[in-house]
Amino acid sequence: MCSKKVSLTVIYVIIHTLFPMKRFCFLLFLLNSLLTIAQNNGLKTEGALSEIGFYTMNTKLDEAAIEKELKAVFPDAVFVDESPETIDKTMIYIEAITEVEEDYPAHDMEYLEYFAEGFSEAQKSNLSDSNNAFIIVLYYENKNVFTHTKKLFDWVYKKVKNTDFVVYDGEVREYFLPEIWKRDRVDAWENGIPNAMRQLTLHSYREYEYCRSITFGMQRFGLPDFVISNSPCSNVTSASQLLTIIGQLLLEGKQIEKNSLEVDLDAIENSEFKKVIPGIVYENASKKATINFNTSVPLEEGDPLNIIYQVNFKNKNYENTQVYESEVYKKIFGLEDAVTYISHNEEIMAASLLAKAKLPELKILFNDGLDQATLLLKAPFTTDDGGNEWMWIEVTRWVSLEIVGILQNDPYHIKGLKSGAKVTVQQEDIFDYILYKADGTQEGNETGKLIEKYGN
Repeated sequence: MCSKKVSLTVIYVIIHTLFPMKRFCFLLFLLNSLLTIAQNNGLKTEGALSEIGFYTMNTKLDEAAIEKELKAVFPDAVFVDESPETIDKTMIYIEAITEVEEDYPAHDMEYLEYFAEGFSEAQKSNLSDSNNAFIIVLYYENKNVFTHTKKLFDWVYKKVKNTDFVVYDGEVREYFLPEIWKRDRVDAWENGIPNAMRQLTLHSYREYEYCRSITFGMQRFGLPDFVISNSPCSNVTSASQLLTIIGQLLLEGKQIEKNSLEVDLDAIENSEFKKVIPGIVYENASKKATINFNTSVPLEEGDPLNIIYQVNFKNKNYENTQVYESEVYKKIFGLEDAVTYISHNEEIMAASLLAKAKLPELKILFNDGLDQATLLLKAPFTTDDGGNEWMWIEVTRWVSLEIVGILQNDPYHIKGLKSGAKVTVQQEDIFDYILYKADGTQEGNETGKLIEKYGN
């Protein structure tokens, strides 16, 4: 069971921690102070900031000229030489960088594979070899988060249009060519409100047995970022969709009250976002759910330097958080999970034997670490009348001949068992497998093709 796929910015990588220490390290101290302010003011910061970096190759940008341009855009701004202790007015920090490799290095080529959309290999190489860079940090009060961010984004595009410059968005830690910047930063607004699908980045990565998905990009709008932890890796798409929806609702003015938010897909106002919704839900979706949050979440390495709210799937009426997580996704996105009745013929059994022969290899692959891959196995479960119902599990542990995993289907003939439940099966009973690979391809489920051919 899973929701439909959607074109959201989801980065499923393990390299999210590859964030080089840049000269502009006072951002860390500033954001730590913002967190302190937030804790003392009901988890609301009194200001926000946007960090923008330019990599200008062989072109040097003049600080005096940039200051004059920015003063024209933000007439009341005060230019500062260090991180302010409080944000009670519009302030701007600028710095020209000539020792780029030492003071403001671009990330390595592996990182750029994921966080530099549309770049050719030559453009990535030019970025890495840039002789000049320029840093701008705009500080602004919460009342100006939308207007000042939009003005900054527009000015940045005017600066890089028709150049070979590269923009680094320090909030989401991504690199932009001018045309991509225009699409995702300049044009991704409606009625003065940003579109979360364009403005936010989602990082999803394996963390031990499960996956963790987290937003980047909410701090500049004076809002917390959001995380879903201990989630089955097969839920990465659904988790990322939910986090983006939460972000959009908050950007549009919805409020988290008593650590809860009423998610309603029909309440989303952005027209581009509304067009996407039919493609991510099934007809049986209610498109509504109450989402609870933990608001005291420590930062992990690589997290956005912001307040983090964790989606809380604890519910006393459900066996574990994964079961309730599955229930929430079914409410919001609906479910398409049909049952097929069939007797296993010789062709199906032959395909199953080939899958079984692959299991020792899959076991080694799993225990060596799947990183960005996900492994599902099909196993039998005894029905209430003594028969077998074959269902998929996502493997979380494989020791000896015993396999522990998270059930992916809702049984039709087994009361009290739900998708998301932690189950244990035996290797000898496995019927087939699906290996979802990092490049988006998959391997296995040859029996499924035959069951579809001969079933019902």
